[in-house]
Amino acid sequence: MNISGFEFPEELLYDEEKHVWIKKEENNVISIGITSLGQYMAGKIFQVSTKEVGEKVTPRSTLFSIESAKWVGKFRLPITGEIIAVNENVIKDPSIINEKPYDAWIIKVKVEKIDERKFKTINEVYEKFKEEAEKVVK
Repeated sequence: MNISGFEFPEELLYDEEKHVWIKKEENNVISIGITSLGQYMAGKIFQVSTKEVGEKVTPRSTLFSIESAKWVGKFRLPITGEIIAVNENVIKDPSIINEKPYDAWIIKVKVEKIDERKFKTINEVYEKFKEEAEKVVK
């Protein structure tokens, strides 16, 4: 779905506050990345730091952080589980997130527990994303 020039694939779920997308995969695994609007608002991303593969995570854990010229963001999500993969391509070249935000997953987590109320379909977050997109695009 296109909202004010930003793409939001309908098969993903979104955290409207953090501009994070999640993709449910098999065996309770989720991939996590940044939305097209989120990367636009951050600006050119030059560093991504993540937890290590094998580390346990809780809702209080910083799963990853992103640095751009104008912003540093630490991402915590309401999930409990274990990091099972880190996208080394994104670590080596964080600008991939700016170029292809939905191909550039950052981490994969095998989830033990997830607060699914926090992650919504694009139809549920459409108005909020539309409002924010219209503020940042002049």
